Amino acid sequence: MVAAARLVVMTYNIRHGRGLDGKVDLGRVAAVIAETGPDVVTLQEVDAGRARSRKADQAGELARRLGMEPHFTPCISTGDEHYGIATLSRIPTARTARVALPVHGGRRYSEPRCALAIRIDGPGGSLEVVNTHLSVRPRERPGQVAHLLAELAEVSHDVILGGDFNITRRSGLYRDLLGTWRDTGARGGSWPSRWPLLRLDHLLYRGALAVAGSTVIDTPLARRASDHLPLVATFRFRQEAA
Repeated sequence: MVAAARLVVMTYNIRHGRGLDGKVDLGRVAAVIAETGPDVVTLQEVDAGRARSRKADQAGELARRLGMEPHFTPCISTGDEHYGIATLSRIPTARTARVALPVHGGRRYSEPRCALAIRIDGPGGSLEVVNTHLSVRPRERPGQVAHLLAELAEVSHDVILGGDFNITRRSGLYRDLLGTWRDTGARGGSWPSRWPLLRLDHLLYRGALAVAGSTVIDTPLARRASDHLPLVATFRFRQEAA
């Protein structure tokens, strides 16, 4: 059960911990996250057992550093090497579910994509936090969004959807999403971190939630730690929102 009526959620594409200097350093990523102290973090481009990141279990390592519970799901697996998304939570998780997203032309031509949903208990009831990383290929994204929303159609409680969507707020697909979802209202770009001109990372929500504040974390450390900047939002639950 969430102890307070507020929940701080972050979404962050960590590029397997590789900063703008080319070095893989999860310590920097952990420090960026710790500065905000979120309750839940949705991470994209996370490695597990890969040589390029010293075979680390990155979700597990970040969770240990931050005192959180890790949930990792691979989108790509080759032997013992995995690459995917992870959600870290300070709140006990009641359920997790993985959703494979459709691609065109098979794996040879497209990178497999997926989503990860965790369910936690809030003051107003259950809350689903969904993490995803959509394709860089424009023709794939509409089908991936449609598939994900169909999976979420039966979820009757509040939902927060976060991740690297690879679309800006000006795109038609994003405007379509705002027909049923609400934006947290943060201003500023999240990519590329050195000169953040575009917002590719988003936090959307539906249900009886309200937003107390939302911002892109644009600090000197965040600009070095990954090629994306994290986005964070504070949500209020039913009791406070009413």
